[in-house]
Amino acid sequence: MSHQLWSPLIRYKITPNEIYFIDCCANGIKADLVDQDVTCATCIIKGLIDPKGGLTQHGIKILNEFETYLVKRKKKITKELLGEDFLERVKEYREAWPTKRLPSGELARQSVKELQDKFTWFFKTYPEYDWDLILDATDYYNLLFEKKQYKFMVTSSYFIKKTDPISKETRSKLADFCQELLDNPDALKEVQ
Repeated sequence: MSHQLWSPLIRYKITPNEIYFIDCCANGIKADLVDQDVTCATCIIKGLIDPKGGLTQHGIKILNEFETYLVKRKKKITKELLGEDFLERVKEYREAWPTKRLPSGELARQSVKELQDKFTWFFKTYPEYDWDLILDATDYYNLLFEKKQYKFMVTSSYFIKKTDPISKETRSKLADFCQELLDNPDALKEVQ
């Protein structure tokens, strides 16, 4: 974890429970993870919230500063995980999918943001695969299903990661196809 992330809390002498509590107040969420009475009282004493639970200017300033560090940290992790040119790669992945609805009624392509989030999970789970292999596996999958008029084809998002709603098991067809290409490097050439 980054020390920089916690610097606003250290500077203003705010606890993680208090930043969590004022974030919940700001978003109208019940702060179930902390003792609400005690944390509310300390936040009022420190001038973070008013007696009615509304954020003070001081509380807003601290929360905004904390969130700035949080967003910067998230962007840094995304770059480290997905690579410097990850947005271009995600767009390239997206462009490999057909620009239409699949026979299931679902759109074949999803937004860059959704795909970026799925790829963050993918690279954490399967660090052994790189972008070149991912794009080859994607082309291979699309070529196979194009020949079948896209019947039973999954969307660009579900190809990366799909969680079964009943069993809660998460699977990645992309990982399966990456492994298939590693096991049989000529598979892509055979379907072209």
